[in-house]
Amino acid sequence: MASYQRGETVILSCEVKDSNGNYADPATSMTVTVKDPNGTVAVNEAPMTRDSLGKYHYDYTPLSSAPLGTYQVRFKATDGSRITIGPTTFVLED
Repeated sequence: MASYQRGETVILSCEVKDSNGNYADPATSMTVTVKDPNGTVAVNEAPMTRDSLGKYHYDYTPLSSAPLGTYQVRFKATDGSRITIGPTTFVLED
């Protein structure tokens, strides 16, 4: 699990692939949600930046007062009525 300090930019990235394992872009949207260790939503379904086919990122910079601990991240790819969610985590430490 990746670790960061307050004020550092956390680059949250993900890849989207189709059922054949090929990179693909969701037709509707690609968003990210970040919850802090207390369960408070710090980022709510923010649009992600497309880097190339099927590759996305979001730059998250925790506030100087952000709580320390493990953050939950949820990537959400929406393709019409099909929604795929992928989780990850990172740690904010002193």
